Amino acid sequence: MKTQEQKFWIVWCPTGEKPPSFRHLSAGSAVAEAERLAISNPGREFFVLGAEMSYCAVAMQRVEYFDGIPF
Repeated sequence: MKTQEQKFWIVWCPTGEKPPSFRHLSAGSAVAEAERLAISNPGREFFVLGAEMSYCAVAMQRVEYFDGIPF
């Protein structure tokens, strides 16, 4: 299970050319990056988004048991 210390933030621009890929380890770091990007890209809006939870389903695993009888 992940802990609160593993929480991360991303900066997202809905009109951006590619999805966000950098995980900021603090809200302050993400805010600073959003401000920097907004100054560099006038008219574009940048959102700071914090991860609240995640889900991961484990794939089904098939196990075959061999009983030693060859038929």
